[in-house]
Amino acid sequence: MTEQGQERRTTEITRMSLRTGGWIGYSDDAVFVQRDDERVKIHNDAILKIDLRTLEWDVAVMSLVLIAVGAYVVMTRNPLVGLAFAAVGVFSLYRTYSKRRVLVIHVEDKAKPVAVHPEHPRECQDRLADTIGLE
Repeated sequence: MTEQGQERRTTEITRMSLRTGGWIGYSDDAVFVQRDDERVKIHNDAILKIDLRTLEWDVAVMSLVLIAVGAYVVMTRNPLVGLAFAAVGVFSLYRTYSKRRVLVIHVEDKAKPVAVHPEHPRECQDRLADTIGLE
């Protein structure tokens, strides 16, 4: 039995790996994000802009200040409290560093943008911008 008059439509998706696991991909008409059990499809018409954030500098500076305050407290006041401050600062700096180079996709009618961490963020941003037609 053959199907006449119906063509099967296939979509070719170009994929790029994410640092956190999963992938981001694009086709002619949409961008796809696959993370853990979450699947997101964003039509090209709904994408307002694509940003590449290198680092959250305010949090990184705050973490360094917290480490410095902890070191000061260790030397002048209470070593245990100072170590606690420094440990929180180091943990915060580590988390900030692990979230560096995030690709942010601003979507129409959504309050929160889609943020992903591709393995090659600059290349991913350039390819998505070319495919979608954004600058």
